[in-house]
Amino acid sequence: MRRILLLLAALAALPLASPALAQAPMLYELRLPDGFALIRYANGLEAATALRSEFDLPRELGTEDAARVSRYFVVENAAGRDLELRIASGGANASATFRVNPNTFNTVLLLREGGRIVARHIEDSTEYNRLRARLTFYNAAPGCAAATLALDPSGRAVIPDLAFPGMQARTITPAAAKLRAQCGADRVGPLDLGRLEAGQLASLWLMAPGGRPILFTSRDLIAPPGQ
Repeated sequence: MRRILLLLAALAALPLASPALAQAPMLYELRLPDGFALIRYANGLEAATALRSEFDLPRELGTEDAARVSRYFVVENAAGRDLELRIASGGANASATFRVNPNTFNTVLLLREGGRIVARHIEDSTEYNRLRARLTFYNAAPGCAAATLALDPSGRAVIPDLAFPGMQARTITPAAAKLRAQCGADRVGPLDLGRLEAGQLASLWLMAPGGRPILFTSRDLIAPPGQ
């Protein structure tokens, strides 16, 4: 256990595109002890959100782009048991229960569907090529049955027809990129990612808090132990 915590602390201290990454395991190459899992939250609600559980520290998620997404955190003995989450957002309270598989990365989307606050669990893909950049696109917009991530201005699809709720990852050649999300005839963006470097890990989120579609990016990182 001490060994894995020390490794997590070292990874969490590294910047996303640092030369030091060449000497350390990448995020998705991390091997966890049996029964452990990594979880993060993504706030698709219109207000700041407080989260409480027996398996994690209290967490607060904001409403400004990347502040909506937590870092991954380690959950011991996560597999094969119900994980109950208590959610408070905008004066409303809800609870949700989900399960994760051992040795997996997981994202829990907090959304409003039919007037109710719900938590949708997604098991993240961990395929990775350290010589390329990796983009993970999340359709977290309840009103969008299928979303496409496309280059801007050409409109060429990078990730087409991603069902809600869902994620899809793609490794790409390092390059500068502007992307937009499309849901039917509606477009969100463009979002300028700057130059994507080899080894860079980024998640792109299509959300619709309060019915307003937004597109933003966050870094895939692990929280230091105790945070």
